[in-house]
Amino acid sequence: MKRVVVVGGGIAGLACAYELHKAGAAVTVIEKDRLGGVIRTERAGDFLVEGGPDSFLTTSKPWARELCLELGLEDQLIAPGSRKVHIFSGGRLHELPEGVFLTVPTRWWPFMMSGLFTFGGKMRMAMDLFLPRGPEVEDESIGSFIRRRLGQEALDKLAEPIMAGIHVASADELSLRSTFPKFADLEREHRSLIKGLKKMPLSSGNVSPFVTLRGGLSGLIDRLVSRLSGVTFLAGKEASKVEPGERTAHGPTWIVTTADGPITADAVVLAVPGPAASRLWPGVPKIKYVSTTTVSLAYKQFRELDGTGFVIPRGEGRKILACTWTSSKFEGRAPAGHVLIRCFVSGTGDDAAKVAHEEMKSILGATDEPVMSKAYAWPDRNPVYEVGHERRMTEYEATLPAGLFLCGSGFHGTGLPDCIRDGRAVARRILGGDKHAAHVPGDRGHARGL
Repeated sequence: MKRVVVVGGGIAGLACAYELHKAGAAVTVIEKDRLGGVIRTERAGDFLVEGGPDSFLTTSKPWARELCLELGLEDQLIAPGSRKVHIFSGGRLHELPEGVFLTVPTRWWPFMMSGLFTFGGKMRMAMDLFLPRGPEVEDESIGSFIRRRLGQEALDKLAEPIMAGIHVASADELSLRSTFPKFADLEREHRSLIKGLKKMPLSSGNVSPFVTLRGGLSGLIDRLVSRLSGVTFLAGKEASKVEPGERTAHGPTWIVTTADGPITADAVVLAVPGPAASRLWPGVPKIKYVSTTTVSLAYKQFRELDGTGFVIPRGEGRKILACTWTSSKFEGRAPAGHVLIRCFVSGTGDDAAKVAHEEMKSILGATDEPVMSKAYAWPDRNPVYEVGHERRMTEYEATLPAGLFLCGSGFHGTGLPDCIRDGRAVARRILGGDKHAAHVPGDRGHARGL
């Protein structure tokens, strides 16, 4: 029987433990804070509030939905009633034209009729149809790629707030290969992004590619943990040391030390953020992290909110990054006669709730004080995949000793589906006796589920 210690009880670590447990491994999960990591659903009176992610992608990333089906949660899955997304530009909200996939227009009439772009910006984006392929490079930034394929206006109004905004970072520092590799592949295969996307079965109309659970995403954590009877959970404990143990006839062993003493294992999975992993195993590549705060505000109904929310280009100079219209996006989030809104604020200042309310007054006209306000600070929890990230991780993981694995959002993808896939993939490689957990690149962005 394989003995595995999983350090970190977020969704990646729990998915890894689940896969190991199904195969009969003896699993210990060590989590210093709370199980579920950034997934946090709470009730605030009659409001259902998500402190972290509020939904997950299903179309190009089926792994979270697949896990929900395995756990018997199919009847709990719900989708937004609308897939309308808005861009705040020029001091007002513009509906993202139908058929625009992240930054690429695939339907000409809605695109050409939109007031979001200038005529010159539209013509520059259309030039993608005729531009040659760019030079073959190992990696480049999102900014470089979008600028040369679609132009500066597409970068400023779409790529920065939608693609780079996920990571709270500049598009010019984010790796395309580690965030949206599908775009690089489209250029190589089809030359034109527009032509390539028009050949793909993209979701359209009012069918959203995002779903959530009726009672919030913490339901996934609760169901997952309930299926892990027999797994040892050391909650509120911290791993202080990871070191090689004695070699046995079955292979190497590992020693994980906590305040309760040492634990011997055949494999150790570090499913924690990069800084925590590097404290346990020096040499883990340094990964940049940034801080954010989510602020949920509830108001008495003051206007109709048609859609799922809006994102804000950097050039607008606003104090929030984006806003989700939670009560319009998913049913059962707010009582009748009220709206629930969630804002994303850069950093973790104590005034985040005040900042969010002031922005809602200015942008949406929410002049009354909120009837409920709840803020969740996430210090250094958003990894920034800089150019060359995938190569650096591949090279480094090839040097890890047998039985030691890295897993989770700091290394192989930030969204829930990616973390679930990564955790289960690591488990399967441990069970199969592979030395390392190979990472399969995938389109990782989720645009905050707007």
